[in-house]
Amino acid sequence: MEAEKRKLIKFSNYSLCVTLPKWVIKNLNWKKGDLVDMEVDSESGTILISCGKKKSKPQKAGDKNSDQLRW
Repeated sequence: MEAEKRKLIKFSNYSLCVTLPKWVIKNLNWKKGDLVDMEVDSESGTILISCGKKKSKPQKAGDKNSDQLRW
């Protein structure tokens, strides 16, 4: 496991973010739009991020199988 220091960046008035190095994303084969799962262990002060399901393509508004709203 490799370690790298990163700063917390203000994202909005209500959240902060941490950027991930491009080499990490490339090594994990993650892509823009992938969903990630985050587990927080407040006792040990650790955060575990793992890749969840891949983002599916949006369906057309008239599709019968469309359970998602398009914005």
